[in-house]
Amino acid sequence: MIFARPGGFWEFYAGLGVAVLGSMPSSALYFGIYAYGKRKLRPFGHVLSDRMIVMCAVAISAAIGNTLASFSRVPYEVLKQRLQTGQYRSLLHAFQSCVNSERGFLREIFPLGGIRIQMIRDIPYAIFTLLSYELIRDAVMKHSDGTTTVWWKDMCMGGISGGIGSYLTNPMDVLKTRLQTQPHLYGGSVVACISQTWQEGGVSSFLRGSVSRLFHKVPANAMFFLFYEFFKLLLNVNEKDEDEEEATTTPSPQKKKS
Repeated sequence: MIFARPGGFWEFYAGLGVAVLGSMPSSALYFGIYAYGKRKLRPFGHVLSDRMIVMCAVAISAAIGNTLASFSRVPYEVLKQRLQTGQYRSLLHAFQSCVNSERGFLREIFPLGGIRIQMIRDIPYAIFTLLSYELIRDAVMKHSDGTTTVWWKDMCMGGISGGIGSYLTNPMDVLKTRLQTQPHLYGGSVVACISQTWQEGGVSSFLRGSVSRLFHKVPANAMFFLFYEFFKLLLNVNEKDEDEEEATTTPSPQKKKS
């Protein structure tokens, strides 16, 4: 079907330009908030066990980061998906169609339920992916020198984590795609979209596209975490050192004299 379109093979790269332009600011916002939040939450380890506080810090930071990043993601996700499904011929055509739409430009790039379903998918995806990555990385680090890992291990850990997050959140991705490409069919209602999707084929309807999504997310996350760890090393960012420095600057409670 895709090869039958006028663009042939290049239809596989439909929406690439808008995806690149849109993903850079949203990824920077997301990971900036994630790293900052994780660093600020970790010193509260005296309240819970070290392991528990690290996992909570990762989950909360991922949720906050993705909540804010979702607002910047919706417009480019909407345009990208419509370009990929052939609703627009080019990015220029997409922009012109949104401007000339009877519903208005903002309603086109922020369809009914668009932000809500984006967050419903992105927040669990971030939590599953980053928790998986942190847990796998901790296990690998125990068998290494405890400070760095080799590049291919970073790729493998990132790919596995991305695959876990992708498969577990595929039902949300199905709903997001439907609501952002054809919002008028569901009136922007997530519940109506869930109901209609279920009626079409039960559980299997929510797993549509899971294999193709894995083919996308596994290599994408493998490369992402490879460069994430590379730039941490390049910029001399060491979370353990930061935690120790913060711990030394935090006054410890004085021991009671007997």
